[in-house]
Amino acid sequence: MTIQARSWKAFATQADHLLASLAFPGTLQAFRDAEQSAARIHLARRALGAAAVRKGDDSGHDGTTTRHTFDLGVTEWLVQRFPDDVEIDWRDSMASDAVDKLLRHSVRGVEEDGFQSDALSMRDWVRLARGDAWPSDLSWLLDALRDADKSLSHRAAEWEDAALPIVWRLRGAGVLHARLAVAAPTTRRSFRETPKRASRVIASPLTALRCLPPSEADSVIQVARETLAVRCREVHAISYANRDEVWWVDLGVGTSIAVIGVLPELRLALEANYGFVLFSNGVPIGYGGVSPLFRQANTGINIFAPFRGTEAGMLWVRALQAFHALFGSKRFIANPFQVGGGNAEAIKSGAFWFYHRIGFRPSSPALAALADEELAHRKADRSYRSPAAILKQLAGADLVLTLPGFDAKDRFDERWLATIALRATERIAAEGRVRRHMALARIATRVAAKLGTTHRQGSPAERVAFAMLAPVVDAIPDLSTWPAAERRALADLLRAKGRPRERDFVAAAVRGRRLHAALARLATDAATDQPRSLRTSS
Repeated sequence: MTIQARSWKAFATQADHLLASLAFPGTLQAFRDAEQSAARIHLARRALGAAAVRKGDDSGHDGTTTRHTFDLGVTEWLVQRFPDDVEIDWRDSMASDAVDKLLRHSVRGVEEDGFQSDALSMRDWVRLARGDAWPSDLSWLLDALRDADKSLSHRAAEWEDAALPIVWRLRGAGVLHARLAVAAPTTRRSFRETPKRASRVIASPLTALRCLPPSEADSVIQVARETLAVRCREVHAISYANRDEVWWVDLGVGTSIAVIGVLPELRLALEANYGFVLFSNGVPIGYGGVSPLFRQANTGINIFAPFRGTEAGMLWVRALQAFHALFGSKRFIANPFQVGGGNAEAIKSGAFWFYHRIGFRPSSPALAALADEELAHRKADRSYRSPAAILKQLAGADLVLTLPGFDAKDRFDERWLATIALRATERIAAEGRVRRHMALARIATRVAAKLGTTHRQGSPAERVAFAMLAPVVDAIPDLSTWPAAERRALADLLRAKGRPRERDFVAAAVRGRRLHAALARLATDAATDQPRSLRTSS
């Protein structure tokens, strides 16, 4: 396949065809031809001329420029991986305000008057402070923030709040570069169809999974980050990936999924948090996230445009099967955004029907009835397409897929998380007029005593996790009456949140039916037993 294009649009279309040929080649020769064309594609890009290539900015192709506000984790990775190509986007009018917000608490006292004055622009002040030791303004800024001795979670939150614009010149990076090497590509004559009884496939055993050693995990994380960053997309768990927890699952016929855990310091409280990337022949073809919570999981997927006419439905089924095998999830939830709630791309792609075909159904009875009406139209007229207005209506509630054998008592309403968090805040406040870290230490000591242990057991990360979750457990009124074995198991669950693999916590939560029931009661108690903030609000 030779790339010859007279316009950027034609170039991008042919590049998409190259990606599809690499991911799903019909023959080994087709794969080799696609590889050779990918290696020479820069020649076709240059032939277009600089003006035409500028039209491809933010497209993710090598030779173009990307402008975006990346997460701190991705920005640090970009500076390390592409030190000469990434910089603060000073052309953006928001850059100076963002840098000011980030540095205002890091500037040394003797520098304060100069930093606050109008003698220099923010860009010139950074150049002065940077000197000659750093290769870029951005690399100096990141080092200055690390020098402030703040935790990663603190720095990540401040970075997100500042929304610093970044400019990245893609050289040796892009959608055709971000792929894993494969020793022997898999060829195929056809695509696997979406199974008619997808829930049975999802619930069936899956043993072809392994946790990658750190050296292999690093390669997967690098490709996952580049895949998303060149497309100006991010997933929290991939931005802050944990190299100790990257699960690799073989999905058959040259396809696979990498499920990536998040660093312990940036984990959620009761939910777990994972990102994932789907691969075919080493080519990333889609991505998403999954958040296990007891025996259910919130999830969603985005298949990249060149691959939406392939076997995306079958691969999503197999991905859900992987989540079931890894986390014990038997109920899957897709939030409205996944199918079009505030997501124009999902409306355009008809994402609702992609999920519906697999077995997801609206949690709202009214929207379920509307979906049935639309489905009848589709069956009566194969050319019928649901109007965008209807798809926006259908995106008005969660979609849910429940596997056979799921017990309704195991449902955990995601809205309960906010109520439980408020209960935790109330427990901290009940400690009186003391520093919050002291209040947390007191609560952790008290909870440990109730559980027949000490909160000082385990690694430093496990102790931090125990203290973080202690206020939630402290709000359970009958905790001291639990059987000793279940109290020991709960203590282990709290510590598991801080272990290298968050899957340990997920597995403990799946076994913790008494905790699930206690938290459900805590979240649904009568109004007279609700947190003060809820009782007094009008």
